[in-house]
Amino acid sequence: MNDIQQNTKWYSLAGIWFGGIVSVPALLVGSTLIASLSFSISIVAGLIGFSFVVLFMSLLSIAAVEKRKATVSLASSSFGKTGANIIVGLVIGMSTLAWFGIQSNIAGASFSKIIFEMAGVNIPSWISSVFWGIIMVLTAVFGFKYLKWLNYIAVPAIVLLLIYGLVITFQTHSFLEVVDYKPLERMSLWRAIGFTIGFISVGGVISPDYNRFAASKKDAVLGSLFGIIPSAISLLAIGAILAITQGTYDIVEIFASLGFPFFAMTILILATWTSNVMNIYSSGLAFTNLFNLRESHRSKVTLIAGIAGIVVAALGIINHFLDFISILTITITPIAGVIISDYFISKTYSENEKKFNFYGITSWGFGVGIMLLMTSEIKFILGIVGASLVYYLLKKLVK
Repeated sequence: MNDIQQNTKWYSLAGIWFGGIVSVPALLVGSTLIASLSFSISIVAGLIGFSFVVLFMSLLSIAAVEKRKATVSLASSSFGKTGANIIVGLVIGMSTLAWFGIQSNIAGASFSKIIFEMAGVNIPSWISSVFWGIIMVLTAVFGFKYLKWLNYIAVPAIVLLLIYGLVITFQTHSFLEVVDYKPLERMSLWRAIGFTIGFISVGGVISPDYNRFAASKKDAVLGSLFGIIPSAISLLAIGAILAITQGTYDIVEIFASLGFPFFAMTILILATWTSNVMNIYSSGLAFTNLFNLRESHRSKVTLIAGIAGIVVAALGIINHFLDFISILTITITPIAGVIISDYFISKTYSENEKKFNFYGITSWGFGVGIMLLMTSEIKFILGIVGASLVYYLLKKLVK
């Protein structure tokens, strides 16, 4: 990503984030929530959760633009250089690698399904997952600079597909049916908010990897706001509507039944491609920092991480989607709390990093501990706030 100049405007950043959000997992969030919540409460939960992520994402992005640093480098002040490489690098590297596996898994399963319906050829989904995973990894290694052009093609196509899907849906169903929907199970609002935070928490924490190239702090914030909120809420709503009216969130299944399987598959692959390249790029960057390697080694590390992600996809990680989201929220969001506290609240950010800063490591551990031990769903917000507060108090006591 070194070829990207440090003058990227907000609309270009918004396009990258929009392309990262618009994916099948985003539809899956809506269909998951609607199983236990009404349509309106699902939207409220999404709006609160996504707004919370955009808030800490914006603060991290402001710091990233001021220092022109990626997440792991920003964390070197509060975690120590070695501490940031190990803890932050490992958490981000594993999280984005697992996301890559999930997306590759979805693309592979969908590809196999469409090929079977079109040609009657039964390709095992793990083979398709490996095939598309390889293509996405190679894009991240050799063609990342073309990602925004891929977004320019894919994002409008996906949006048109989803709008057309809604038009078809509402020819046989009414919106009143969606509004009046009553779920059989019940989920608390706090848990739903936590779930939506978990869905894009990785994006929030790795935002400096991309937003550090913004032309200004304003561009970084606006790019985050307009790239995340509209797309995430829209996809959640569409996923919920499709689950209520069609009994599935699967856009490929819906379009296949309407007689447009190839059209749907092509756009779905594009959607997965745009978001997945971001996942494996960040994973490679994080592991490069973890092993304290030079930037010139990033492409090789990305390739190795991609191979690991492809193996995870072939093993069927999508079957553990809910558990994965929960683990992500617990381990990754407190990182943002520590960095924000160091930079904005304690104002103790320093370029003279130690190997380990145990105030940051302890604060992160406290945030993770809160989320592990608490049963109340408010823990998803308290984890990041608690980590931030403990770091501030520790630094205050030291002073």
